[in-house]
Amino acid sequence: MIKNILIRNVLKCQLMILVGIFVALAGLMTYGLVYAVALEPMDNNGLINNKLGDNRETKPESGIKIINGEAVGDNEKNLWPVAVVIDNHPDARPTFGLNKASLVYEFPVEGGATRFLAFYTPGQEMINKVEKIGPVRSVRPYFLMAVKEYDALLAHAGGSAEALKDIEKLRINNLEEIAWWGPEYFWRVYSRETPHNLFTSTDKLTQAVVDWKLKDKISSYQSWLFNRDLNNNYRLDLAEQITINFSADKNYQATWQYATSTADYTRRQNGKIYLDGLDNKVVKADDIIIQFVKEEKILDATGRLAIQLTGEGEVWLFRDGVKIIGRWRKGSAEGRTIFYDQSGGELLLKPGKIWVEVVPGAREVKFQ
Repeated sequence: MIKNILIRNVLKCQLMILVGIFVALAGLMTYGLVYAVALEPMDNNGLINNKLGDNRETKPESGIKIINGEAVGDNEKNLWPVAVVIDNHPDARPTFGLNKASLVYEFPVEGGATRFLAFYTPGQEMINKVEKIGPVRSVRPYFLMAVKEYDALLAHAGGSAEALKDIEKLRINNLEEIAWWGPEYFWRVYSRETPHNLFTSTDKLTQAVVDWKLKDKISSYQSWLFNRDLNNNYRLDLAEQITINFSADKNYQATWQYATSTADYTRRQNGKIYLDGLDNKVVKADDIIIQFVKEEKILDATGRLAIQLTGEGEVWLFRDGVKIIGRWRKGSAEGRTIFYDQSGGELLLKPGKIWVEVVPGAREVKFQ
């Protein structure tokens, strides 16, 4: 009898140990699954984006610049971005340095004009050096929605009252020319009239990145997806010329013409070739993104605008001489604007220079 009891007790202990091991293993498996899910990239709606990284063009031997997919050295692929507000007034032309920017946004501003927000990643390679960038102008609050996506250092010369408040509110890395440190990073030329005569350079911006203690930090914004080849699943419409009428003022009518010989787009303004003053060459782009947003609101007697860049809307991507229709989404000021195709996957951009044309309301955009 005692022997049977001992056997039963031993078996009971062994069973308890086996159950304990099973529970521990199940817990570890659950933790691993949760941890794996936590590492999955999320879209702006908090949904897992399993496509992030799919079809990405990579060059392990040299690295990829995450802001626009260009091949660079490994030490150049994720440098801290600097966004520069650049003038587009007729008296500011030719502008300097747009062809050297990795990414450019064009926004409407008051008076029917437009202004550029050009992103640079100043580093050590000579190809990234730009001796003259500008003319540098003042910022508007909706520009900050793009700046914050990258947590970029913002180079500008003042701004509207609302923009200056939002710089503080959003904790923008603020490189303001109208400050005691301004002469360290900007200069004026006297061959032009103020305010179209303020400039900076990548050497100045590189120093600012160091002084703002951003040099050794790693940018954490989500890269867009890039592929040099077109996706055959897209509905492709031939479109070799795009014209955007930002206002009744033809000085700000932007036209992009595709060239099959170079497989990129050249810019015209009011029908005239738009030149980069650095080398007197026409401004070019590899991707033209038309981001349609809601009708702007006029805020004051000066005509300053409010433009909403959060939410979602239609987007047209032009690359390789074709038009691709999709949707854009941005969940918050800090959230990333992501471009989706009609099946819900992320649009694949061509590696290279990207221009995002922000077009509010019913402004006319023609293509042929």
